[in-house]
Amino acid sequence: MNIAIIGAGLSSATLCQSLSTLGTLTIFEKSRGIGGRMATRQGVDANWDHGAPCFIARDSGFKQFLQPFLADQTLTEWHPKMTTLGLNQKSYKRTWFEPHYIGQPTMNQWLKTLFARHAVETQSEIQSIYGEPGKWYLASAERAHGPFDWVLCSTPLAQTQTLFARFNFDLSARYQPGFTLLCQTTLNPSWDRAVCQDAVVAELILSGRRPSRRHPSALVVHAQDQWASEHIDSDLAGVEQTLRGATEALLSATLDSAKLHRWRSAKVIEQAAHTHWLHPTLQLGACGDWGGTRGAESAFVSAKALATALVNNG
Repeated sequence: MNIAIIGAGLSSATLCQSLSTLGTLTIFEKSRGIGGRMATRQGVDANWDHGAPCFIARDSGFKQFLQPFLADQTLTEWHPKMTTLGLNQKSYKRTWFEPHYIGQPTMNQWLKTLFARHAVETQSEIQSIYGEPGKWYLASAERAHGPFDWVLCSTPLAQTQTLFARFNFDLSARYQPGFTLLCQTTLNPSWDRAVCQDAVVAELILSGRRPSRRHPSALVVHAQDQWASEHIDSDLAGVEQTLRGATEALLSATLDSAKLHRWRSAKVIEQAAHTHWLHPTLQLGACGDWGGTRGAESAFVSAKALATALVNNG
């Protein structure tokens, strides 16, 4: 059996683990690397974890899934020194009360072993699906791929809706957009992560202080949700300037090498009616973080449910 999987984030990695015995899996990813929201931007003299800063695990199945990666230390708990910052406000310490996990030395490192046994085509954005059940083709800008017996989509919901629109795919969810500013600083504050009481800046993370990172000057800035929603379609140069200016005001310092990343689907704030979608007759399926509101955990739960349904379907 030949199975195509669109997207190379955690949902896709979960499908790879769960469906590897069914046949040949081929993964298509529009970006240059795997990981989806678990992303690390590689720079000339610094690296930034510019996607999800960390994730939690409350589902028992997800906890079990993570154990091998915690054992080989490609995953580890993150214990940052936390504080709260605001203009003309006194900072105070903060604390987490449950484990928060990150990959090391990069956020997506632990996922690589799950894709290692399969063909992964990066920088391959799938634009349409055509053919028939058991003989599906995927069209990218460069060429057609296939045929495939099954096509599974693990992308943010807007892309899945576009690809599966003519197949009566009827799930919807609502995402919170976001902006992330990647920069460098010569500051050496006492904190590693700061939650900000500010209209523009939500949090600051000294990315270089995270476990196994080597660039202490790397700073990641996440914008406030409301501000990001209001400016998601604004001129990006203006967004970068405003976000940078607000950060410099909070830190009373000048930032270097600022780069902006826009996330149209940063996190799910209103989940779909079902954790996954499967059409056995058409031999199509879909999963993703849109199956819940817990980020990485929801991506895993959705993909596991889809894989189980597909296997049970025979």
